Amino acid sequence: MTAPTFGQRCFAAWYPRFMDRVDRAGQAGLRRTQLAAASGRTLEIGAGSGLSVPHYPAGLPELVLLEPNAALREQLSARTELPLTVLDGDAHALDFPDACFDTVTASLVFCSVRDPAAALAEVHRVLRPGGQFLFHEHVRGTGALGVVQDVLTPVQRRMADGCHANRDFEAMLAESPLTVTEITHTRMPTALPTIAPLVIGTARRAVVHSGRSAESASRA
Repeated sequence: MTAPTFGQRCFAAWYPRFMDRVDRAGQAGLRRTQLAAASGRTLEIGAGSGLSVPHYPAGLPELVLLEPNAALREQLSARTELPLTVLDGDAHALDFPDACFDTVTASLVFCSVRDPAAALAEVHRVLRPGGQFLFHEHVRGTGALGVVQDVLTPVQRRMADGCHANRDFEAMLAESPLTVTEITHTRMPTALPTIAPLVIGTARRAVVHSGRSAESASRA
């Protein structure tokens, strides 16, 4: 188990309190709506301090929370709302067999992963055919806001454990092997402009029948 770096410890000290305030301002409702669709064996990537945990359906057969920051894993381990498993791990190389989860979730995570394309490919790999990826990510804005995010990203990366304010997650998702089935553009209830624009939605791993995906078959 890797000890947290100084930057990770600092992040774990201030970020959960900041996000708790944002959740009380309305973000919790967005989480609740996003996670109501979780079903079956479920994996959350980058679970942080566990703010999403209370919003998972009570009947999940298994909930696995993956968090690489040891200081945040300590906070996760104190969560008792649902039966869950807390693990260290790397989103770029998930230590799970192929097609073993019904649902994978991510909330404000892909801004900070080193290689989003590799992480999305891993999400696709561990999902069973027809399985769902529930995402909830802040993204680069348009116009002047996007320029502000570009300028402030180097500072935000230092202060927020690698968080890129200007990641175009929607474009990255479109280029991944996952198929987006639902997406909503909204805003996080915070005055901090670099993380305000949000996309929330669902993508799926296609079901393959006789060498063709279900999507391809429906167009035939």
